Amino acid sequence: MQMKPSYRALKWTVLFVGIAASLGACVVTEGNGDDDDDAFGGDGGSTSTAGTATTGGTTAGTAGTKTTGGGGSTSTAGTTAAGGEGGDATGYVPGVCDDDLAVPSHPADATLNADDSKPDFACRKCLKVSCKQPWSACFGDTPTAACGYGSTEDAPGQFECIRGCYLDDMSGDDTETVLSACEDKCLDQCKDKDQGFATNDTQDLLGCGQEKCLVECFTP
Repeated sequence: MQMKPSYRALKWTVLFVGIAASLGACVVTEGNGDDDDDAFGGDGGSTSTAGTATTGGTTAGTAGTKTTGGGGSTSTAGTTAAGGEGGDATGYVPGVCDDDLAVPSHPADATLNADDSKPDFACRKCLKVSCKQPWSACFGDTPTAACGYGSTEDAPGQFECIRGCYLDDMSGDDTETVLSACEDKCLDQCKDKDQGFATNDTQDLLGCGQEKCLVECFTP
């Protein structure tokens, strides 16, 4: 698997430079985005619900597997995952790791839905508007990806897990340290794969989210 060469070197620092100056600066127009409430415990809240498979969004498609869709929308995604692990008794199939990804996921629909207008869904909305491509890749299907889908139907994908871990952290450590530790805790089904990194889709959405949706998605 080809990992981004600068990822481990830069880690999370670049996009968090000037975090204080960024607070309040991210203004999202009526466009796209999902919430972090259902997927990440709400705007600026704790993330006790981060990664639950049902987050109050609309269900679409035919696979019948609900996902948080990067902060709230539920989308059916892949009861068949090329190269992925076997499904459980409910038919749920874990998201595929980069090492196992035989074909790209079909991008998720980033069209706004009724839930995206709710205040608690500001993170998802911002991601849909400002990070459409990485959001769609993370929460795509056929197969699903580990970025948006955990090892079980109730487990968060890597993106939601890392973001939730960051928002819940009370250690007082610097941002880079916290996010690095959260990444290590959130590899889930890819723990022994992908060279010990979060998947490329996870990295892409985290980077874009930190740059363009800092207040909506990463402000405790």
